[in-house]
Amino acid sequence: MMRKTIIAFGLLLTTVLAPAWAFQAEAAPPARAELNAAAVPAKAKWIIYVNIEQAMKNPAAGKLLADFLRMRPQAQKGVAGLKAMGLKFPQDFHDVLLVGRNVGTNHGVAVLHARISQRHLETLFHARHSAITVTQLAGGVNKIVDKKGHTIYEASPAPGTFVVSRSQSPLQYELRVLAGKSAGMAAGNPLLAGAHPGGILFLADTDMANLANHQGPRHGPPWMKSVTSGWMAAWVTKGRLTVSSRVNLKSADTAAKIVQIAQTWQGVLDLGATNTHAKPRQRFIAGIADRLNVGAIGKAIQIHWSMPLKKLLAGPKPQPPATQ
Repeated sequence: MMRKTIIAFGLLLTTVLAPAWAFQAEAAPPARAELNAAAVPAKAKWIIYVNIEQAMKNPAAGKLLADFLRMRPQAQKGVAGLKAMGLKFPQDFHDVLLVGRNVGTNHGVAVLHARISQRHLETLFHARHSAITVTQLAGGVNKIVDKKGHTIYEASPAPGTFVVSRSQSPLQYELRVLAGKSAGMAAGNPLLAGAHPGGILFLADTDMANLANHQGPRHGPPWMKSVTSGWMAAWVTKGRLTVSSRVNLKSADTAAKIVQIAQTWQGVLDLGATNTHAKPRQRFIAGIADRLNVGAIGKAIQIHWSMPLKKLLAGPKPQPPATQ
């Protein structure tokens, strides 16, 4: 999942290389950001959805994002580049859907809703025109090749909507789904079982058993090889961040063992935090872990965690001065 996330977000960032003529008018703000099942291909294997608009409604979430960007120089450069184009992050960005019908580096498609227009892209386009070659294809699709030979395909099927992929076929299929010409996913599909109304993050995968062929679980802990499918969702309600997940494994025995490991880990953290020499950070991490509820139901692992965002962002309490 992590590998696909990195690849897909890389694709998303390449939308800034789109030719200015691909955007014919000022982009109107799209409808309220929400995961739309109809925009997901019926036979999708994996989904990553980030609701930027929903996340930014909470001031604490905004601070969390600001802290994240401040600690990552590359992210700061990206934000600075957007600012040079006249765009504000995250204000001008609503949500992004990353989806694929197959596992692999070239099968992902990104669907971005943002307040972007021709005016925003002109500066960057003119600056990089000599570094890229743009070919207009049928159906409003543009093929973009940079000076190193990297190729992406992009299209803007509606104002404020942008679709991008490293392969032409997945992009064209997604355009058909968005136009209602190919089937979108039914709301009751198991892949969407964990989607939460008003959620800020949702990840789901039905083909995790094949990730080992694409440098997935084989680079992680051994138990990951037993995972077949799963989902994770995060949302903020009344200032409280909640994360919920369900992971399906090949055997009930493996599920029970993983839960036992997680509970043992919680016990070790609790024991360390109660030590008189425990540092504030140690106690803080133990407090976070205490809120994690993990249980096995047959071959599945259920995970639930919730905490006030302000308390999470406040971090460890300062160490009280030692008494003489």
